[in-house]
This record gives sequence, C-alpha cells and structure tokens, in this order.
Amino acid sequence: MLAMAKDERGHMIVPHEVATGADCDGCLIVQERGELADLVCNVCDAVVDTVPIERAGATLMELACREICSARCPHCGALNTFPGFTVIEAFICSECGEGVAVSRLVQ
Repeated sequence: MLAMAKDERGHMIVPHEVATGADCDGCLIVQERGELADLVCNVCDAVVDTVPIERAGATLMELACREICSARCPHCGALNTFPGFTVIEAFICSECGEGVAVSRLVQ
C-alpha cells in the first residue's frame, strides 16, 4: 500500500474517491466533536461516517484499504482509478476519452 499523508494530529488523509468511489477530488479529514469524530470530505462536505474519536484512525485505515485498481492511459498519461474493482481489462480514459485495452491485467 502507498504511504498516505497525515494531518497535523497524525490522522491519515484518505482521498474521498478511494474511500467511497465518489466522483470527488477531495480528501477525508477528521472533525472532532467532543467524544465523536466526523469523517468529512474537505471539498464536498459529505460526512462519510461518524465514529467514536478513538476509532477515527482505524476507520480511516479501513476506508483506505478498500479494493481499488488503477492504470495510466497510454495516450495522455492520466491515472485512472477504479474503486471497487480488483482487476481491469479495458477502460475509457477519464481525461482524454480514449479507449484503452489493457495488455496485461492490472491489479
């Protein structure tokens, strides 16, 4: 797994798209509310979960480890991510719109 960035309190910062498959380029951050923590997207303000504050770090780790697959477009070089998939064989690039047949299975 790639190293994830952490906020000033040491909580992982997880991309919203990775955590939930949302079409959002924001990241989940921890907003403490007394003994609870809201896991909130810093762009669209979606509240993904509310957990006891001591579970915030573990919950972010679980969200970061969900199944995801990615591949670079050979036409434009954009990284395309596919949350919820473990293997892809072909895709339409989200940046340039070109079709890509994956020559070897990407996991």
